[in-house]
Amino acid sequence: MPPKTVEAVILQVKPYGEADLIVDFFSFSRGRIKGIAKGAQKSRKRFVHCFQPLNLVRLTLFEKQNYSLVRIDQGELIEPFSGIRKDFRKWGEASYLCEMIQAFFALGDPQPEVFELIRQALGLISQDRPEKEIFPIVRIRLLKAAGYGFYLEGCLGCGKKIEEIPNPVFSVSGGGVFCPLCQKGEKGKGLSRGAIESLRKTQTMAVPQVFRIRFSRELQAEIEQLLNPFTARVLGKELESAHYLKQIQETYQ
Repeated sequence: MPPKTVEAVILQVKPYGEADLIVDFFSFSRGRIKGIAKGAQKSRKRFVHCFQPLNLVRLTLFEKQNYSLVRIDQGELIEPFSGIRKDFRKWGEASYLCEMIQAFFALGDPQPEVFELIRQALGLISQDRPEKEIFPIVRIRLLKAAGYGFYLEGCLGCGKKIEEIPNPVFSVSGGGVFCPLCQKGEKGKGLSRGAIESLRKTQTMAVPQVFRIRFSRELQAEIEQLLNPFTARVLGKELESAHYLKQIQETYQ
């Protein structure tokens, strides 16, 4: 088959033997792909500075039928997002987003909107924009793109509209809200009107307009209290980057 060129974000890189690398990357046109870069650990010409996690690159690929890995023949670095690598917290949050992509999206599933979301997010995190605003926005959008968007239109039990519920409670197990009458034994976290409206906007606004959303410190805390447990419940585990971020938070508190 003829070679194909894709623009992609590097998600993970693992050594394979003495000279090769196994690369997990997310492309605009093809979604997640895994490939092998022959001689990449020693080559200084074909893959200059390409294979670092979070890099935006242009890769030349060759595919074979009935072979799970593509062959990466050449790479060109487009953007290293250097600002992320200078800050422990930014690195941890960007790594968490890449882990989410690996966990939620299968190989070969084209997700051009997700690619554009992560590309723009990494650019904003790398700049001076506070990453605490970008981080929850991208997690909410990744959950929605993977089919786990929050149901915030009404009560999961009786269907009462959200505007008619006096004290809505978010259910981590249900992925939506209950009214006080339907909550019963269901454990949940109370959500303010502001948090519900912010979550609804974040799920529906187009990229890049969604990055214009601003969260107050109080709203950030409220949204964070449901994002982590909900993501962990959907996946059945906590992502490794979540542990790293906890350590960073404890260190710099």
